[in-house]
Amino acid sequence: MMYKVITVDDEKLIKRSIHALILKNQTGFELVGEAIDGEDALQLCTDLSPDLVITDIRMPKMNGLSFIQKVKEMNNHTQFIVVSGYDEFEYAQTALRFGVVDFLLKPIKPDQFLASLQKVYHHLETKDKASKERSEWLWNVKVFAEELVSHIWLLEEQHVRTKMEEIHQQLLNKQVEEQTMKRLYTDLITYMKGELKNQTERMSDLPCIDERSLPDKEKNMKDFMVNLCESIINTVKEKRKYGHRKNILTVVSYIEEHFTKENVSLQEVANLVDMSPSYFSMEFKQEMGISFKQFITKKRIEKAKDLLHNPIYKTYEIAEAIGYGDYPHFTKTFKKCTGLTPTQYRKRIGL
Repeated sequence: MMYKVITVDDEKLIKRSIHALILKNQTGFELVGEAIDGEDALQLCTDLSPDLVITDIRMPKMNGLSFIQKVKEMNNHTQFIVVSGYDEFEYAQTALRFGVVDFLLKPIKPDQFLASLQKVYHHLETKDKASKERSEWLWNVKVFAEELVSHIWLLEEQHVRTKMEEIHQQLLNKQVEEQTMKRLYTDLITYMKGELKNQTERMSDLPCIDERSLPDKEKNMKDFMVNLCESIINTVKEKRKYGHRKNILTVVSYIEEHFTKENVSLQEVANLVDMSPSYFSMEFKQEMGISFKQFITKKRIEKAKDLLHNPIYKTYEIAEAIGYGDYPHFTKTFKKCTGLTPTQYRKRIGL
């Protein structure tokens, strides 16, 4: 990856030397702009968002330290190397406090300059990798939270335990430190709280979910999560007066066996328990927290995501297998539920 760099100096010879060193060596940087003073450079930074700025400390219109401070306020991502014709320790100290990577004296020594570039490049690569990993985890954790809350809402305790085993193993595979693992689990709890709020507005009926209670030790984190999920399940059971709504649970079992049929209808399942469709629909939503249609769709999309992990199935075959005879309708529904088309979902999981 090539990173963008601009130079700020009123000495043409210095800028020419920097340009030549960047061009002649494989530094990982490309020069995208030059400025002679801080005001011009500030506009360049606004327009180009450079990854690195190489700047003089003494410039007309705006001194180098003021310029650095203003750029940092606009874009904290930008890195700086300061060059100066003066060996001024006070300037160097202040520059380093502002997060400047290096302070070099003129005339620029090629070896020192290239070493500074290498230091900045390594820093940018590390930040980009961490940012990418963070982004990937947040996407995964959203999916995990949706699946966990779905199992909680359907009172599937064994599925909760299995899913937590899977999540914890993924974190162990990352070989992250305990502090990082705790932060990742905190992300999961935060997303779960959001998903639970989507399921019901009666959050006061559910246990207090406080991510600050998460243990510091890795070996205790998974058990804490399982216990938290089971506590929520127990509350949901009580809230629904579990055991007194056998008719709805009978229908849930039927749907789980037959949701892949294209024509599973509200009338059909209402007939199973001798209810009118309108009354059944009301009872089902009160019991399960979502409508009959949403429940069917959720089951189908969960199954579709599972099948999409297997590259032998074509997407239209998956649509037919889960009860969507109309392939465009399947694609539209999948994107509405996941934010991605089936093809995009496969790319996201690396297939």
